[in-house]
Amino acid sequence: MIKSVLLPLMVALGLMAASEARAHAVLVESSPPAEAEVVGAKVEFHLRYNSRIDARRSRLALKGPAGSKTLPPQQGENEAELVARVEGLAPGRYILFWDVLSVDGHVSRGQVPFLTIAP
Repeated sequence: MIKSVLLPLMVALGLMAASEARAHAVLVESSPPAEAEVVGAKVEFHLRYNSRIDARRSRLALKGPAGSKTLPPQQGENEAELVARVEGLAPGRYILFWDVLSVDGHVSRGQVPFLTIAP
């Protein structure tokens, strides 16, 4: 009786652990957060994910009133964080687009829209 209950439970737990190990990177926190109002022309981005990221193969692009520019991502405090800086932004609406390669080999994409306002 115990074996008939325990075996399916162990299989289910094993499958759950395997699916978590293969999960794509998900953005769990950003600074500035989505839809934030940033005062000034300088923005420092901090993007934290739920898994380790390959910073060298990840890309950040900023689209705004004056067009688009690529931002070189740097590894943050740990392997699940990317950071980047940009200066000289005019007031307006911007979108930070991110394409990250997680260490499991999957690419995840997303965006963080925000607004800059004059000081």
